[in-house]
Amino acid sequence: MSRCCYILLLLLSIVGLSTCRTAVEGYRAVQLVADQRPAAQRVKSIADRQVDWQTFSAKGRFAIAGGEEMSASMQMRMVRDRYILISLRGGMGIEGGRIFITPDSLYIIDKINKCYVADVPAVFTAGLPVSLGNLQDVLLCRTFATGNEARVGEVDEYGDFSTSIIADDGATFSFSFDCFNLLDAMVAVRSDGLASCSTGYDDYIETDFGIVATSLSIISRSRDYRINMQAEYSPSSIMWNKQVDDKLSIPSGYSRIEAYALLQQFNSKFY
Repeated sequence: MSRCCYILLLLLSIVGLSTCRTAVEGYRAVQLVADQRPAAQRVKSIADRQVDWQTFSAKGRFAIAGGEEMSASMQMRMVRDRYILISLRGGMGIEGGRIFITPDSLYIIDKINKCYVADVPAVFTAGLPVSLGNLQDVLLCRTFATGNEARVGEVDEYGDFSTSIIADDGATFSFSFDCFNLLDAMVAVRSDGLASCSTGYDDYIETDFGIVATSLSIISRSRDYRINMQAEYSPSSIMWNKQVDDKLSIPSGYSRIEAYALLQQFNSKFY
């Protein structure tokens, strides 16, 4: 083998090692150590590890199960308190749909059928009073404060406990933690009890900006519909504070459809 070939192999090896090291440094396994302290002290520790962030991006999969079923590759980007973008892509990597959420608007663009939904975020949160920041916290496996100060429950025999918040309109938000202080569920119930939204978390990783659950199961439910959604993040694709600046544009010629019609299309028959 020539000297040039040896040098080329060495360079490729160095590049390969550097690439692997960069991916691994982005996340690590969560240290599972049971916390024996009272719940109030554990709540403070949980809040302290939620480091401030400006942008978040990840790749993975997104699925909706119900009357219609859809599963696609996903690229998610978020700018704190500005927007959530979920780009849905087919097997060839071509974008087939886009979800764009701002503080006061929700857009769903279907590029396959050339139509779109334009409404308010509350349509898909069962009318619950949540802000864009709250939705971002849900997607990042974080607690949030809405309305009055959180009530902290007692630690049970398994080391688990929960906190709850009552919003100004009477809606209740509950957060459940296991003995390792991992958030494993969030449940929101409207004040009249006729609608709810819940999120279950699994497959946690530790990042420089806190613990992230890479598997989310979300159920939005009202008297008229129930929608089951799942999202999975690829751990090595997660990036914080990368420069992003997405814009919304609806292609000309697309027809607008009602959000309710889309909800009924994905309405689950199993309650």
